[in-house]
Amino acid sequence: MKLIHQNGITLNTTMKVVGAFLLGTAIGTATGLLVAPSSGSATRKQLKKKTKKYSQEALDMATDYLDSLRKGYNKKIERYAGNGKTAIDSLKENIKL
Repeated sequence: MKLIHQNGITLNTTMKVVGAFLLGTAIGTATGLLVAPSSGSATRKQLKKKTKKYSQEALDMATDYLDSLRKGYNKKIERYAGNGKTAIDSLKENIKL
């Protein structure tokens, strides 16, 4: 995942792709409703089914993204903690007479 700094806000390329996907889905759904050959009740059932499917996919993608953020954050914390411990140990050695 590549982070991009834009206008003071850090954006993630993956989130841009997810946003574009969701926008495309919404546009496709709206277009499909306008040209739907099915009856209103059949169209509503189909729309409900697709909405449930796409919302679950979006939820799964968001969960995966948050998990990757959490892992990256934990790795950085561990690295910083290790660096701090090394610095303290070095300082202890230098202070000893």
